[in-house]
Amino acid sequence: MLRTRLAANGQLVTLVPVASILVASIRLHFLDVLLHLGHRGPNVIPCDAPFRKGEEMGWFELGSTIIVFAPDGLELCEGVREGTVIRLGQPLLRLG
Repeated sequence: MLRTRLAANGQLVTLVPVASILVASIRLHFLDVLLHLGHRGPNVIPCDAPFRKGEEMGWFELGSTIIVFAPDGLELCEGVREGTVIRLGQPLLRLG
C-alpha cells in the first residue's frame, strides 16, 4: 500500500498495487527489493516515495492492477470509469 499526499490540498490518496496470479513480480522505482513469490522479507516495507504529476511509480511484470482510495472532495476525470485502462500521464482525479 502506498500513500501519497496531494499537493493541491494536502489530502492523502492511497494506492494498493495488486498482483494477479500470473504476475512475475512488481517493480517499484523507490524500492531496491524485487517483489515476487521468492520474496521472504517483511509484509510491510516502510517508504517515503514522493511523486510528481505523471511520474512512473513502477510496473507489474506481466500486468495487473492498482486500487486507488481517494478522500471525499476528489472526482474522477472525464472518461474515467470502472474498467477504464489508465495510461501513464493520463489524468485520473480532480478536485471537486
